[in-house]
Amino acid sequence: MYAARPLHVAVVLTVLEEACLAQPEDEKRDESQGTIHYSIRDSRGELLGGGVSGLVELQPDGNAIKSPWTGWEEADSRRDILCEIRAYRRLFEWFGVHERFLTPISCDEGECTIIMEYMVNGTLRHYLQAPGTEINAVQRHDWILALAEGMQMMHIANIVHCDFSPRNVLLDQKLNLKIADFGCCSMDASLSTGCGSVRFYPPHTPYRSPVAPEFDIFALGSSIYEVLVGMPPLHDLAAKQVRSLYALQQFPDLTGVEFADVIRDCWLFKAGSARDVHGRIFAALYA
Repeated sequence: MYAARPLHVAVVLTVLEEACLAQPEDEKRDESQGTIHYSIRDSRGELLGGGVSGLVELQPDGNAIKSPWTGWEEADSRRDILCEIRAYRRLFEWFGVHERFLTPISCDEGECTIIMEYMVNGTLRHYLQAPGTEINAVQRHDWILALAEGMQMMHIANIVHCDFSPRNVLLDQKLNLKIADFGCCSMDASLSTGCGSVRFYPPHTPYRSPVAPEFDIFALGSSIYEVLVGMPPLHDLAAKQVRSLYALQQFPDLTGVEFADVIRDCWLFKAGSARDVHGRIFAALYA
């Protein structure tokens, strides 16, 4: 009689995300091509999804676990998860357990894994685009204020996210917003290993260099736009077209979009800090 062996699985995942804009020209790709990530190892549970830094699975105990890809990208994946662990640790040191951020249950730097509460409503982007979902204006306003608040706190702690967008924001059971996925963040002006997607960061964002907070502010403008409109900026255009338009400071039409002046100022680097953005939106809503 043989002992049961854990299921050994090959996970092949095509991630159809926006291209990372901050790459040498010959490495850039159109997001329609996607990215193939794979991992061949024992399964830890139901596959929930994955991105550049690793894959996320739902464990039998109900918690989610993030772990690195295997194969040719394992070293980069482990590096990014370690960076994410350091960012969560920094945020906890500054703010304790805070509703604006995902708080890991445990982290293993040796295995490069993060165990976290399972966010039942998925990413903010997924929720915004879910068929049949009705989202009222009050909820959208709460989310954009929370995005600005969370970014303000990150920057106070000397963390620049470098990949800020609704796909890296999670929603809990009560639709509270929690910022996550700090795998390519810059801490204390450290080098970033990447810098966001074409619709959320401008073409001149530094690659593998320290990233200034104002580049996150640009992404905040795009994120506010997505929450209010329901889709990312210029979602119907290819990445190359978006880069070209952004380079000419040609942004989406904001006619009829709430807080158009705030969004435009974020895109034009005239918004100031995340605190300034939060203050303007709060004043418009409640003053």
